[in-house]
Amino acid sequence: MEPHSNSVIIGIQPSPQFVSGQKLQNYFDMPAPDPRQYRPHPLNKIEFEFARTAWRFFEKNTDPETGLVPSVQKFQSMTMWDQGGYLLAIASAHRLGVISRTDAEQRIFKVLNSLTKLQLFQSALPNKAYNIQSLAMTDYANKPTPNGIGYSALDIMRLMSGLMVITQNFPEFFPLAQKIVDRWDLKRLTAHGRFQGMAILHRKHKRHVQEGRIGYEQYAAHTGMLLGLPVQKAYQFAPILRWQQYFDIRLPADARTKSTHGVSAVTTSEPFLLEVLEYGWRPETLDVAWAVFRAQMFRHKQTGILTSLSEDHIKGPPYFAYNTILTDHEPFVSVTARRKDVSDKRGLSTKASFGWWAITDHPYTIELINAVQGLQTPNGWYAGLFESTMQPNEILTLNTNAVILEALHYRAFGPLYQQK
Repeated sequence: MEPHSNSVIIGIQPSPQFVSGQKLQNYFDMPAPDPRQYRPHPLNKIEFEFARTAWRFFEKNTDPETGLVPSVQKFQSMTMWDQGGYLLAIASAHRLGVISRTDAEQRIFKVLNSLTKLQLFQSALPNKAYNIQSLAMTDYANKPTPNGIGYSALDIMRLMSGLMVITQNFPEFFPLAQKIVDRWDLKRLTAHGRFQGMAILHRKHKRHVQEGRIGYEQYAAHTGMLLGLPVQKAYQFAPILRWQQYFDIRLPADARTKSTHGVSAVTTSEPFLLEVLEYGWRPETLDVAWAVFRAQMFRHKQTGILTSLSEDHIKGPPYFAYNTILTDHEPFVSVTARRKDVSDKRGLSTKASFGWWAITDHPYTIELINAVQGLQTPNGWYAGLFESTMQPNEILTLNTNAVILEALHYRAFGPLYQQK
């Protein structure tokens, strides 16, 4: 990897609509983007190379037999969330001209063919994790679990997003995709207008749990609504949205916290980015997402620390963290899935930097892209930079590279799924 550089990327400059008549440092109070003013930005040579770098992760890590891709390089495990990301990466790479239609079709066929073979949890829905080589159900440590560890409604909805985009762009695969979904009992994923998953407690006790907090729930529900699932409550922000004052700005948060619902709620970039990259803006998402973005700019203005927060894998312990603008009532902390504070591992996220750049075209995001440009490797993009040292988080993941491809697709063409 080339050394980290702070130099400006030639060919990537702030949009005139954001800097006209203003100095760059005064951009904090600029208005939210107007989705109606979106214009395609054909990729220049440097941006196209960004896409090629992201695609190398998939070239290097696709299993030759099953056609599936691991969530993390050299760790032969997958989730439905990540395979959905892989399908979206294929669609993006093809549309951008990084791969040929023939290559895309061959990859899609292998993925879908393998998905038809998966053993289902309780013969009803995909397990939370699988080995990409054997296709066996596993736990998150990739250890075989013959009875499975439950299912995630949110993960399955991301896979469905990938399937919808693929079949829209490659309609010849619709029958095979339908064959996959016909095996699943999607009715189990919803209850009372929201999503529910299945959790296994102490390896034997099964329990339905409501899934999704702010951003994640609405993103999944956007997919669910298109599928005709009864998730109207999950689709809306208003019932669960609260605002928390932070100096002179307000941070959006979920009213369902650990004290009220037993599980802490996190507010972070990822779900807002994915909804826009895949489906485009809707008014409710714009209001909340812009507040999430603006909070990160505010922290930069306040502390001088470039801030671009998302969920990310980490090289070494604790291996995964949610880098948040809010965890329940605590601003700007990073936590594990079990909500242990790991803020010393907080990172500037590569995928979030690309995502915000693509959907806002804001000059602050030029600084973010400049900061992460040195994270390209022959095997894809590293996940980000540790804030404390600005050294690379040297881990290569499917999700990072898929979201970068989605962001570049949005930049060039707009949302992946064309709603009629």
